[in-house]
Amino acid sequence: EGLRKAVGTIGPISIAMNSDPLQLYYLGIISGKGCSHDLDHGVLVVGYGKASQWSGETKFWRVQNSWGKIWGENGYFRIKRDANNLCGIADDPTYPVL
Repeated sequence: EGLRKAVGTIGPISIAMNSDPLQLYYLGIISGKGCSHDLDHGVLVVGYGKASQWSGETKFWRVQNSWGKIWGENGYFRIKRDANNLCGIADDPTYPVL
């Protein structure tokens, strides 16, 4: 909930997460099977939303990666939100204070 409030009020938030599910990512919402909290990659959470899927509505984070626009969804990926801090996504958020 804290990360969602920060993204909604401050804007993009830099985070560290486990990059294992990103290695073969193409599109869709990462659900986190086999994802640990070993933080090894920095990315930018730029937003959040909801998507209708076969299993119902899924809340997700929209995240910008640093691997270029040919990777993922034009350089972005979606990862399931409200899923027990999936891949450590909320373990180490940072943002500037001016």
